[in-house]
Order: sequence, then structure tokens, then C-alpha cells
Amino acid sequence: MGFLNDHPVATAVGVLVTAWFIRFMVTFIKTRRTLNKLPGPPHSMVFGHLISMGKVVSKLPNRVHPHVYPHYLTKEYDLPPVFYVDAYPIREPMMVVLDPEAAQEVCNSGLLKHPDISTFIKPLAGVNNLVTMDGPAWKKWRNVFNAGFSIQHIMDQVPAIVDCVQEYANILDQHATKNDVFRLEEEATKITVDVIGKVVCDHDFKSLTTNNAFLDVMRKTLSWMPDSQSLNPFHQHHPLRPLYWKYYKSQMDTYVGKILDERFSMRDANHSKKMRKKTSIDLALEEYFKESGKDADSRTATMDAEFRQYAIDNLLILIFAGHDTTASTICYCYHLLNKNPEKLVKIRQELDDVFGVGVSARDQLKTSPYLINKCEYTLAVIRETLRLFSPASTVRVGRKGYFVKDPTTGNMLPTEGYMIWPAAMSIHRDPRNYGESVHAFQPERFLPENADKLTPNAFRPFEKGPRNCIGQELALVEMKILLALTIREFNIRSAYNELDTLSKDGSLWAAEKGWKRGPQECFGEEAYQILLAAAKPREGMPARVTRNMEMRSN
Repeated sequence: MGFLNDHPVATAVGVLVTAWFIRFMVTFIKTRRTLNKLPGPPHSMVFGHLISMGKVVSKLPNRVHPHVYPHYLTKEYDLPPVFYVDAYPIREPMMVVLDPEAAQEVCNSGLLKHPDISTFIKPLAGVNNLVTMDGPAWKKWRNVFNAGFSIQHIMDQVPAIVDCVQEYANILDQHATKNDVFRLEEEATKITVDVIGKVVCDHDFKSLTTNNAFLDVMRKTLSWMPDSQSLNPFHQHHPLRPLYWKYYKSQMDTYVGKILDERFSMRDANHSKKMRKKTSIDLALEEYFKESGKDADSRTATMDAEFRQYAIDNLLILIFAGHDTTASTICYCYHLLNKNPEKLVKIRQELDDVFGVGVSARDQLKTSPYLINKCEYTLAVIRETLRLFSPASTVRVGRKGYFVKDPTTGNMLPTEGYMIWPAAMSIHRDPRNYGESVHAFQPERFLPENADKLTPNAFRPFEKGPRNCIGQELALVEMKILLALTIREFNIRSAYNELDTLSKDGSLWAAEKGWKRGPQECFGEEAYQILLAAAKPREGMPARVTRNMEMRSN
């Protein structure tokens, strides 16, 4: 005691540490006692659900995306469709929602987005984006950007999308000529960036044909994403990470800011707007002026700093979200069609029926964009792929007085103090929603004649409710065109057995460590998803492509 009396700083530190420890223990005991009584895997008053989770996780690849965990936990412990996971203090306690109706209620509830989402999004798209914003700010800016992503506007952009996809098809043809192994996800990312650039702001990133500076910086940002599954604190809190993120974000802001400034300046140079095709940014700008009480047609109208930053962040989130959804999904479309040749025959037959045997879809789509809507089986292939390999899901913050109903017992379960996770991947893989053939690739589920057989609200790759993905129509149209222009021309297969040939290719994936430890399959798939800010195919899906000799071009 004499030492502490003589050292007031040490006394203060001791008091703070003691107070922190007492508070931690109170929270720890309260959390354990509460969750011990709620539905979930076998629970320990000391370890919570960590032992139960460890049993499941040990059977899966060490870098598999966590959105598969709820499925395997449910399978291992026969859990109800709403349950809790207690991983405190390593992770915040969580409510997992696998019931489609309960998930729909959560997404319609107005519950705030969880701050953890910003951990991954902020380095790529700042804080002024539609994914992480809440409340009046989100409503305002969603309304501003809605017009640019209407289905009518997207269909007007089909010729531009076709031109970009043709460049992508040329790249695939080059790989066929070289007969090489390449990372399919990287080529798919380039086409996504190019399409979004054209549709949103009429800018040609030229990612497919040049080494684009923006894409390079975006990939570097992703390379600094923390390993959220690691318990190593250095992985979670690398001292240089915030500095690199800030530097890369400033570079992306500068690049995109120049595009916006050039687009806005064209407004004066081509004041007769009827002579110019409007982009999503043009429509957003008009809506912004309208809401602000300004004259959008005035030559003196200016793009103020607020709109400019919001436009930058939302263009960045659109590029990232497209990179997340379209690039990964098109990779899995090729992969699943190659593994299921009878489905490949069906989609090729449909494209022959719509566009003609041996006739490319390119020219017809440029003159008759709505032909793509006749490709119902093609859309079904995409939807089934999104079901099996969902790109993302939402996470919300529970609140006092808000309860979720367990459909098996009727009990109202509390949400206050819990992260609420309607886990789309596990909803899509739940036999209670899709039957015993839940893991089979069956595009026929999503054909119009089978619509009434689907479980309502059980298909959620873009989430549902008012916070659904603003770019989903663009993603679906782009993917349909991608398949229409490539799946008859090329045979594309994953080549994980040749992965070692890419170990020194200098890509984002080559820098990753520890991929080969432990099991290397999930759902019986070696092409499992990993978490790298979003769900991406493991190792960028190494692939080979050959020309389909049965496709006779005219």
C-alpha cells in the first residue's frame, strides 16, 4: 500500500484496470447466463459456444467465408431456424436468423446496419455510401440515385454493356489461344469495373485492355483487409493498415472525382441534353438539384462539395458491390455449368433459340436489347448460382423492445444487445426452404412455371425490403449478357489441380498465406468462398478456357 500511496499514477492505473476487469466480468457473467437459456448449440458457462463452434469450424477450410457456419452449426446440432451464438468476448453475441419470414421482418424493421459493415466498406467507399448510411441521410441519397438504376435506364445501357462484354470475350479467346491457367475472378472483375464505369458515368476504365490505375489501387486496398477469422491481434490491428487505407482511399477519390468533374463540365459543353445519353450520375445530379430546389438546366448550377463526395463514395461502393456480386457470380456460373453438362446443353439451346444457331448475340442485343429478357433459363442459371454462392448478407443491430419470433415454438426472442444476422447463404442452403436437393444445381427451380413452388422470401442474394441492393437489376442484366456472349463460344472450367502454376503470378491471391492448411472442401466444393471484404471464389478461381467448336459463327 505504501508504494501505491507514493505513486498516484500507479494508483490511478490500478483503479482503472480494476474497474475495467469488474465491468468485464459482470458483462461476461450476464452474457453467459442469458445465452445459456436461449436456443443455440451446446453452451458452456466458461466458453459459451466456442467449443461447439470449434467442433464445426475444424471440419471446414481455415479461410472459408463465415456465412457457411450457421448452416453447419444447424446441421451438427439440429438447431431451430432462429438461434444465438455466444462467442463473447472474441465476438459480439449474435442472433442468427434462418427463417425466411423472420428474416423479412428484420429487413423491414428499420433496425440500423451494424457498425461491423463499415469495417470492410469504409476503406473502399468512405462513410457516405448507401450500404452503411442509415436514417434520413440514407433515404435522401437512395432517392437521389434510384433513377439511375431503374430497369428502363439499365436497358438503355445494353449496347454499351455489350461492347464491354465483347472485350471480355476477346480476353477469354486470348486465354484459349495461349491454353494457359489464369485467375478467372480477376478477368471478371475487370469487366465489372468497365461496365459500371460506362453505365454510371460514361467513363471507360479500360481495365480489360490496360493496366488501370484505379483497379490496381482497389486491389491493393483489398490486400490490406484484416483476416477476421484469425485470433492473432496483429492480423486484426496491423499498425500500418490505417495509413495504407487512407492513402489508397485518397487515390481512389482523386480518380473518381476527376471523372465526375469531367462529366459535370460536359453539361455546359453539351447543354442541349437531348443530344447526349444520360448516365446514372447525370440522373442522380438532376434529382439532387430537384430536391435542393435548384434549376438543373441552369448553366450556372454547380456541383457542390456535398454532392461530389456522396457521388464519389457511392460510385466507389457500386464498383465494389459489382466486383463483389457480378465478378464472383459469373465465375460460379461457368464452374457450375461445366460440372453439370446437361444444364450447359440447356442454356446453350435457349441461346440458340433466341439468337439463332451459330449466330452471336452481340449485334442483335445492340439493336434489340429486350431480347435478353427472353433468356429465362439463363436468368434461372444466374439465380440458382446466386442461391448456392450468395455474395453477401446484411447484419443489423438489435434494440430494446424488438423481438424475433421463433416459428418452431412461437417464442418471442430478444434482440437487444445482439448482432442480428439473416444469413442469406445458410437460408439458401437450408433443406427447410429448398428441400433435400438443397445443394444440387437445379436452375429449373427459378423458371417462371415453378415460381409458386418456391418458399416465399427464401431467396435473398440482394437482400429484401427497403435496403435491398440498388444495383441488382444492373447486375442481373450484365450477367445475362455475359453468359449470352460467352457460354456458347467457350468451355470454361476451374483448374484447382493446376493451382501451383499461379503461385508466383504477383496477384492479390498469390500474396495470401495459409490456404492449403486443413480441409479444402466446403459443401463438397473445392471452389469454396472466402472472405476478402466480400465473398470471393477461393484463389480467384484458377481456370482454363477452350473454344467451343460446335459454335459456328456466321
